[in-house]
Amino acid sequence: FLLLDYAGPYNFEPTTERRGVGQHPHRGFETVTIVYDGEVEHRDSTGQGGIIGPGDVQWMTAGGGILHEEFHSPAFSRTGGPFRMVQLWVNLP
Repeated sequence: FLLLDYAGPYNFEPTTERRGVGQHPHRGFETVTIVYDGEVEHRDSTGQGGIIGPGDVQWMTAGGGILHEEFHSPAFSRTGGPFRMVQLWVNLP
């Protein structure tokens, strides 16, 4: 694997601002995202997207390249609360 990124635990205050990572490229690896607390909204250049919540797993393959963004969901941003997630980056052969 390339990277194991653990985010949290952190308690976010309610806000109207977007928190997360704006559009950026990935290529040649897969990310596996597991959310333990809070919510992450994902959108990508293939037109896919959705909310990743507690207990959910998202597997994104970026073989030839993809653009994507990840932000706290609007609902989680409004209410705030505890946040924990892990993201594993796996190199493609």
